Amino acid sequence: MKVLIQGLGEVPATVEFALEKEKPDITYILCNEYIMNNISSTGEYKDPSKVVVERAAQRTNTKVVWRVCDIFDVKSVGDAVAKIFSEIKPTDEVIINYTGGAASVKLLLGASAVVLSRIIPIRIIYSLRYKDGTEIFKDQTDDLKAIFKQLYEFF
Repeated sequence: MKVLIQGLGEVPATVEFALEKEKPDITYILCNEYIMNNISSTGEYKDPSKVVVERAAQRTNTKVVWRVCDIFDVKSVGDAVAKIFSEIKPTDEVIINYTGGAASVKLLLGASAVVLSRIIPIRIIYSLRYKDGTEIFKDQTDDLKAIFKQLYEFF
């Protein structure tokens, strides 16, 4: 199964874009209640982010699993990330999009991805879409692994 794990920030474009590019079987979304129900002031959104994401998921035939947590409490985010990883099977293709969401979500998803990439095959992506049409989608797995390897050697 193809599993995409990502955070949702105030603009759902990052999540929509990753869904379109990856077309996973399932995506886990980390955020809080406010962000889920927020209507983004950026772009031309008229619906809450939860509706926007679920509509994008329908277009890609992706199941959405919401992991609502307190994004201002790093332990709460860590618990949500741990719960997601406990549900992943060794045969799953895991992709982590660390681009969107609160700083705590980005930090824990990115750090977890780099650490876990030493144990299981994981792809780490950067997915960004601006309303002016700019799109950036990169697989940064190898670059991040190399950077963290350098940091490990430094310390």
